[in-house]
Formats: sequence, structure tokens, C-alpha cells
Amino acid sequence: MKSQKGLTLMLSVLAVTSLSGCGNVSGHGGDLEAIVKTKTLVVGTNAEYAPFEYLKGASTEVYGYDMDVVSLIKEEIESQYDIDLKVVVKDMAFDGLIGSMNANQIDFIAAAFSKNDERAKSVLFSDIYYQAETVLVVKEGNNSITDYASLAGLAIGAQLGTVQVDFASEAVTSSGSVKPLGSIATLLSDLSVGNIDALMVEKPVAQNIIAKSSGYKIIDNIAFPDDDGYAFASNYNIGEDLINLINGVITVNKENGVLDGLFVDALNESLGN
Repeated sequence: MKSQKGLTLMLSVLAVTSLSGCGNVSGHGGDLEAIVKTKTLVVGTNAEYAPFEYLKGASTEVYGYDMDVVSLIKEEIESQYDIDLKVVVKDMAFDGLIGSMNANQIDFIAAAFSKNDERAKSVLFSDIYYQAETVLVVKEGNNSITDYASLAGLAIGAQLGTVQVDFASEAVTSSGSVKPLGSIATLLSDLSVGNIDALMVEKPVAQNIIAKSSGYKIIDNIAFPDDDGYAFASNYNIGEDLINLINGVITVNKENGVLDGLFVDALNESLGN
């Protein structure tokens, strides 16, 4: 779909900071009434997954597609309740997001967060706003991975807490190994020195790696189990009203093409295009 840069520029600018920059600001577990009363929305993310969420240089501001959609959610809350809403984004380890959500430290998760049955036992999911595709990143000279069966016995890295850890575990079988780490940068370093044979990530993340690091290539012709796509997630018990509002934002902006345009813009920006 045609890029909609004009629309992106018209979106209100998010005042976002990292966890270290926001003091003791805490969320409300997704309680929409409390969010409106305090005029503060606290979002949990892991800013190491461009183009969905990432930091630029030494800045603590979080950029990316998910943050653009958060901006749409912010605007909708402001419109419905006639308030000026402050958004605080807490950057944390990916595998700590569900715990923070259930401890009511944030209001919802916006972190390229795959919707699946296991996670749905712990959090309340929104509708899907992005359909993901899992691929492999390998060294340029690696021509041994040709199909799903060729993954058996390999060492594959994936970000800790992601569905790719499960996908990799199934693919390598009992003769291989999976290395789950919290940092994509560390996993890429392991790939560079040969500690792992491949890194399993979503395709836009792989595109960012290839654009910014030489010596790697993407393998995208292997059919991995499909997850249900990315969704936002809030507290299972008290986040229903917020999730319903978010679902409205997703529905409208899917139908009018805004989400597609925002993704194209976010991917191009993260790639430096």
C-alpha cells in the first residue's frame, strides 16, 4: 500500500521516556477509569526490536511502528474523554513484560507481542494489528539450511520469552539446541563468532539486521508454525474497557489503511530510507 507519510506527520508526538527516565510512574493495570482520572497511560515495551520499537543513539525516546499505533490509541482516549493524556513508555526485558502487566506496573504491552493461547492464560489480548512472519538470519556463506528438516541438530538463537524460542525448539529436535537470550545484539554477536548457526526473528527485524550489519543473509523460504500475529495486551481482570477501546482503534485504522501506511513508514525509517 502507498506510504502515508503526511498522515504520520500529523499524528500527535508521544512524550516517551525509558524506565530510567520516568521515576516512580506506575500504571493502573489497564484500568481505563484510572488512566483517564490521572491523565497518564503507561506502556510496557522492549525497545530492541526495530522497526516495531527501538532507541536511536543515546536517546531514551522509543520509536517504531508500535509507538505509532500507541499514538493513535492516545488520540482516541483524548478524543473520547476530552483530556490531554501523558504517555510514559517503560523499556524493560521482554520476558518481564507479563509480570509487570500482572503487577499493574503498566497499562498495556506494546512490544511486537505475539498472541497465542498460552499467553492468553495470563493477559487479555486485543485484536491482531500486525501479522508476523518468522525467518532465519545466518552468515552469508551458510548454504546448508535448505528446508525445515535441515534445521535438526543445529544451534538456533532466539530472543528470550518470544514464540520463536518455541518454534526453534521444535525445529532443532532433541539433537540440536536453542539459545534464548534477552538481547538481539548479543544473539547476533553469538551468530558472528559461531556460537549459534542461525538467529530466528520476525522478517522486518531481520531486514533491519541485514541493513545495518554486513556478512549476513535472510532465509525466508521455510514454513514455520504461524503465530496468531501481534496484539496489545492488558490485565486480564481490569483491562477490558481499555482493550475494547484499543480494538476500536485497530478496526478503524485497518479498514482505512492507516496501519499499513504507518508500518511502511516505520520500516523505511528504521532502515534509513
